[in-house]
Amino acid sequence: MNKSCFSCGMPLAGEEVQKARGNYCQYCSDEQGNLLPKEQVKQGLVQWLQGWAPEGSKADFQKRAEYYMLAMPAWAQK
Repeated sequence: MNKSCFSCGMPLAGEEVQKARGNYCQYCSDEQGNLLPKEQVKQGLVQWLQGWAPEGSKADFQKRAEYYMLAMPAWAQK
């Protein structure tokens, strides 16, 4: 079974496995494998979403990133 980043859902397969830091990808963790602050991860997701549909507003992408993060184990509300 393939593993995914607990923060953003990025597949940790192939080359990404070597770049992974524990349960997190290289974009969601620091050099020690600690999860980056939520707002920092969210801004990365906003940029990723904008790459798929650049015509939306920044506020719209912010909201989409927030909803997306709620489905990730690292950010799910308990």
